Amino acid sequence: MSDEQTGAPTSGNLQFERAERATEATGADCAVCKQPITTSYYEINGHVTCQRCRSRIIAERDRGTSGTRFATALGLGLLAAAAGAGIYYAVAAATGSEYAIVAIVVGLLVGSAVRKGSNRRGGWRYQALAMSLTYSAIVVTYIPQIIKAVTERRASVINEGVRGVAPTPAPTADSVRAAPKRIGVGGVLLGLGALFLLAAALPILAGIGNIIGLFIIGIALYEAWRLNKAIPLRITGPYQVSAPPAAPA
Repeated sequence: MSDEQTGAPTSGNLQFERAERATEATGADCAVCKQPITTSYYEINGHVTCQRCRSRIIAERDRGTSGTRFATALGLGLLAAAAGAGIYYAVAAATGSEYAIVAIVVGLLVGSAVRKGSNRRGGWRYQALAMSLTYSAIVVTYIPQIIKAVTERRASVINEGVRGVAPTPAPTADSVRAAPKRIGVGGVLLGLGALFLLAAALPILAGIGNIIGLFIIGIALYEAWRLNKAIPLRITGPYQVSAPPAAPA
């Protein structure tokens, strides 16, 4: 008899994360493939499983390497985060309000994508990844508002300055040569990074005035964390199928 600890499997629709009370199998069906078990069987968190399905579950769980699984989880998580950000921004722009249900959808989308990419293994690495991508998907929607506010503020300052300043003389050859050069790719990336950091800090900087917004974000982060929680999977067996009771004489 063996006793193994593994991560959550990816085969079938059975929720192995929830353990059930083990029962003696007498002509039972496999919980995954639903085929009758006539010889020996295993139990996965109390669910009766045939040899073939057990082997397939373990093979799928061990597919790839730790690096490739994390890369896949990151890629799928980024796609889900982009989709979630689009949904979140569209709803906020159309209604002028942030709705908890939309944040929950973002957390579910990203959490499910990361979980799929990790072969349902879960653990702190995937929880941190899912939560980071979920938070990023939400706060990145603040960037257009920040750009709009900065642009309006800059235009206001320029207009006020124009009223109290004499006309600017025509540029000379020296002033043209001394004019600043165009911003390169590095400068653009740096600016985008600064915008993202500002957007990421806004919910916290708002403090008590944004308590509802922080609560909404907390719900989304919890969903992403919950979906990638590591659930120990207990596999025991093999067990022999009991003979059916004899018919009464």
